[in-house]
Amino acid sequence: MDSMGQQGQQTDTTDSEDHQPAPIARISKLRGISAPHVTPNSRARALVAAISRLEQEHVALLLALCDLEEAPVKGQDIVMRSALDMLLREELRFTQHALTLAAQGMYGVCEVCQRPLSRRHLSLLPAITRCSSCASQMPSEH
Repeated sequence: MDSMGQQGQQTDTTDSEDHQPAPIARISKLRGISAPHVTPNSRARALVAAISRLEQEHVALLLALCDLEEAPVKGQDIVMRSALDMLLREELRFTQHALTLAAQGMYGVCEVCQRPLSRRHLSLLPAITRCSSCASQMPSEH
């Protein structure tokens, strides 16, 4: 605690986390490849940021669906509301799937080929679970 009676920020690491390599390092070792310009710490920070954003998007989608269901329906709004409901539920399924992978410790790698997803893609689309190559070859099945 500081002089103002508030706790300072602490990192959320445990002893077990200190002894485990970051996912990118584990995958690189298993595949016998190196990950240039990516340190385990920067990769781990990118994954934490993406998961945090993913959780925020999940909550926002749930709130949007609740608002959509509670608002009164007018004649012409039925079609628009139905389409919006379908899109929101699809996005919700994607975020839930990505959060499930995160809970299993498998977030940040392509669920098909097991290659690490780029930090840029995770930053832009935190619900992404496939690399661009695998996503273009296979239809999305969540």
